[in-house]
Amino acid sequence: MKKIDLNGTWLYKIGSTGTANNLPPDNIDWHEMQIPSNWHINGLKDHAGVVWYKKTFLIENVLEKEKCWLCFGGVDYFTNVWINGAFAGSHEGYFQAFQFNISEFIKKGENSILVKVDSPFEDPEGTWPNRKRLIKGVLNHHDCRPGAWHPTFGQSGNTGGIWGQVNLLFTDCVKINQIKVDTKTINDESAEININVEMLNHCESSLDARIEITAEYGGLVQVQDCYKVKLRQTESKLTYRMLIDEPRLWSTWDHGDPNLYKLKVRIEWQDGFCESETLFGIRTIHSDAKGQIFLNGKPIFIRGTNMIPAQWFIGYQEKEIQEDISLLLKANINAVRIHAHVTRPEFYSACDKAGLLIWQDFPLQWGYAMAEEFIESAKRQICEMVEGLYNHPSIYCWCCHNEPPSDSGFLDEVLQEEVIQTDSSRIIQKNSTFREHPYFGWYEGCLEQFIALPGGPIPSEFGAQALPDLESLRATIPEKALWPPDWNIWAYHDFQYDQTFHVVHLAMGENIESFIENSQKYQYRYIKYVIEMYRRGKNNSIFGIYQFMFVDCWPAITWSVVDYFRKPKRGYEALKIAYQPVLISFDIRRYEVINGMNIFAGVHVVNDLDENYDGTCIEINVFDKKGQKLLGEKIHTDISPNSACCLITTDYLTTQWRIPSDAELGKIKIEGKIFSREGQLLSQNHEELEIVETLAKEYVH
Repeated sequence: MKKIDLNGTWLYKIGSTGTANNLPPDNIDWHEMQIPSNWHINGLKDHAGVVWYKKTFLIENVLEKEKCWLCFGGVDYFTNVWINGAFAGSHEGYFQAFQFNISEFIKKGENSILVKVDSPFEDPEGTWPNRKRLIKGVLNHHDCRPGAWHPTFGQSGNTGGIWGQVNLLFTDCVKINQIKVDTKTINDESAEININVEMLNHCESSLDARIEITAEYGGLVQVQDCYKVKLRQTESKLTYRMLIDEPRLWSTWDHGDPNLYKLKVRIEWQDGFCESETLFGIRTIHSDAKGQIFLNGKPIFIRGTNMIPAQWFIGYQEKEIQEDISLLLKANINAVRIHAHVTRPEFYSACDKAGLLIWQDFPLQWGYAMAEEFIESAKRQICEMVEGLYNHPSIYCWCCHNEPPSDSGFLDEVLQEEVIQTDSSRIIQKNSTFREHPYFGWYEGCLEQFIALPGGPIPSEFGAQALPDLESLRATIPEKALWPPDWNIWAYHDFQYDQTFHVVHLAMGENIESFIENSQKYQYRYIKYVIEMYRRGKNNSIFGIYQFMFVDCWPAITWSVVDYFRKPKRGYEALKIAYQPVLISFDIRRYEVINGMNIFAGVHVVNDLDENYDGTCIEINVFDKKGQKLLGEKIHTDISPNSACCLITTDYLTTQWRIPSDAELGKIKIEGKIFSREGQLLSQNHEELEIVETLAKEYVH
């Protein structure tokens, strides 16, 4: 098997929705573009519609039995391909890798490829936003993309283009199309895995062949099985069972190690062979009737975040992916939700290696046309998503639709059934509805409404916007629109004026620096308060949470805790604290207090790990603005695995944790630490309150 790289310089021109016969015969009006790329960031800013691409390539020799495949790593959105003037095939979708058999069209010597890519603008009068037909999810309609959901500007920053690698692949008459691996059972001695091999036989008749399947770990062969098979003409699907002794399980980073195996498949016949390989992990995943998720038979609490890492995939490469993975791990996150889209394939591989679980959404966001043609396209594409990502052990859940309107029930049920037929090894969620997305304290209401633990058993969205730091904000908003703010420009970059000033009642301050400080301070308190409230509800009615969201996909002002330039906001630190696997948490009922008042309503300890901690020492101290200790206690206790307990409760009879009557007015700090029996710091947390003056003499409870 050999490969010819077709990446690099191509010619392009903007065109109409015609055929190859409509194009000029020479290079008039053609320009150069590097492929892969998204055209928006490579010379065609805000273009929506058709772009034609062409390239020539040389083939030194064409063997009689050899097959030639034109392989695309990803094209957004409609694709039509001609080889040497002959139509080779078409494709719809933005995230899938696909290929065409072009053996009958190529020749020795110079050959030409012509590609028409159409990423259209959907009509705001009748189609967009509530009857969309393009399956692009948040890349085409969302409040975190260029223009937000504005009817005129909400489709800005089109994602069209040939964003994936382009190659020619030459194979023998038999080709392995796909290998799928899933874990059936695990016990103390071994794991049983199922292996499905899909292949094409282009020979003139069936073939007697030998198939060799090898599982390796760390470069060492663990199991090797051999079978004799008869490959019928055209397509064959073969299923095998393999037992792996003493399996090394794939797990999240906080519950074990993300062990990965390599599976190799080699098929030999009389005068040829072909081979392929894939990485996989041995693990099981399921949920019970209450919504508790079990990884390898043990409960796991999801400490998650929503990810939309890139609007234009060409700018999201290995370096940027690894930077995001590092930020996720440092924030104590063990799961990500790929929010209403499919991102670059390299991100899934990175999560496999890092031990991060993935909730994977299908790219449906809000409303779509219910036409039969659209439904058939959605059914086909959701199966392609599942098939294409099948072997990633990090993916534990498929979700068919994000925030569907009331008339989408039929569509979501149809898609759910398609996924069930394609993959029964994972959790499959019909949709993620507004009920699971409580935004109290941002779109309505106040933070205190989270006391009721809304959205369970796994709330999959909640959050508040925050401005990035001044350097990033200046790189996002033009200087003339920065201060005083041009609210139209800010809105284009996703800033929500109404919620900021009419729900949160955020104070701008006298300058942009004050506005940034106040905005980030609110997001910090929001994230810390809400997550710790949910963490304290662990094993009661809450089995995981997904904060919205982690990073910006373009220069914007959103709910992210890390901006587009990968600079953390204060909210990132709140996420990092509140997501400690072992957490000490203070139940704070008010942030302005008076002397004689209980400083907290309770102290809670949460342990997400499988480890039992006997004989821990918990230190709780309260310091005044000068750093002098006002109150303090050491408590020795055991912490059970996978637990949440209330360590201290205060009420109107409690005196131990009352603020001294003679304490000075001003800032005070509550600090909590948990140490293991050996003295290792397991958790630390703090809250900052302010003692304020009371003019009236009153009884304090």
